[in-house]
Amino acid sequence: MNFNRAVKFALTAVAVLWGVHALNLFLPIDLRYFGIQPRRMDGLVGIVAAPFLHGDLNHLIANSSALLVLLAVALAYNRKMAFAALATIIVLGGLMVWIFGSASAIHIGASGVVFGLIGYLLFVGIFRREWIALIVSAVVLLLYGGALLSLLRIIPGVSWSSHFFGFMAGVAAAWSTRGKK
Repeated sequence: MNFNRAVKFALTAVAVLWGVHALNLFLPIDLRYFGIQPRRMDGLVGIVAAPFLHGDLNHLIANSSALLVLLAVALAYNRKMAFAALATIIVLGGLMVWIFGSASAIHIGASGVVFGLIGYLLFVGIFRREWIALIVSAVVLLLYGGALLSLLRIIPGVSWSSHFFGFMAGVAAAWSTRGKK
């Protein structure tokens, strides 16, 4: 996928997040209830729903800019691998949050996907050993390496498990796509 198409797709994905957030303001039920609720059967729907749900406007803004950049880069590098990586990040990362996350919280937000894309883009260069992939990995490390420090501390009100398991799912996605074209 060329970079312009990748940016358009990433902009569309972020627009969907904003649309869901706006829609939630007018619905008689709070969609955030459909986030990941660990170890509850009715919380399984959150594995797919959680990335689209945000606590407030600041939460949405924080995820939007990083998601826009990282998704555009992943798609521009290799569209097919990026979609496979996204599926792995959402399903595997979300499932791990459902299994191991704090049961006292409903886990929402695209930050698991953001951290998953960071993990994927950091490790795709290492696992594939291609110059372009290594350059992408280096740039992502420079731009988003500081975000990884948040994996070293627990912040009240922030789903550490979404960040951690999203990142680990991204690394797994990079490993699983290492031999694909």
